[in-house]
Formats: sequence, structure tokens, C-alpha cells
Amino acid sequence: METMTLKLRGKAADASEIYRSYYLVTDGGRMVGRGRASAIPMSAGAPMPEPDYVEVSQGGEEQALKTLVDTLLALPGNQGLQMELNDRPS
Repeated sequence: METMTLKLRGKAADASEIYRSYYLVTDGGRMVGRGRASAIPMSAGAPMPEPDYVEVSQGGEEQALKTLVDTLLALPGNQGLQMELNDRPS
């Protein structure tokens, strides 16, 4: 199991600052190659996918995390924001 934070920053069309933060948790599962990653929004109003996790059958935790980050970045309101992934959340 790993924990990370995903921070997104950018500007809205009206030039106001946008900031989003997500807490990410991975779980390798009980079978080799499988992985699961979950997102917990840490910013009010941060868009979330349904469901709030992804599972992969190959690639383990790394692939699950990549898939979850790609899913979060594709959500309306997050598109075009700059991403920072921190593997030492504070």
C-alpha cells in the first residue's frame, strides 16, 4: 500500500486561481499483477469520478495509480491544470 497526494493548479477562464488536492491510496491486491487505487478529495468542490477508485488486472499498483491520475485529469474542471504528484504526503 502506498499513499500519495495529487495537486492540480491553474487558472480559470476569468483568470482566478484553481487549486485541487486529492489523497491517493493504492493497494496491490492479493493476486500478482492486480492493483487498485482510490482517490479522496481534499479540496472543497473537487470533481470526483464514479466510482472513486480504479482496479486493474495487470500492472499492479503503478498501473492502477496511473489510470486513476489519468481519470482525475480528464474530469471537467480538471482539464488543462498543471499536475504535481507527491509520494511523501504531509
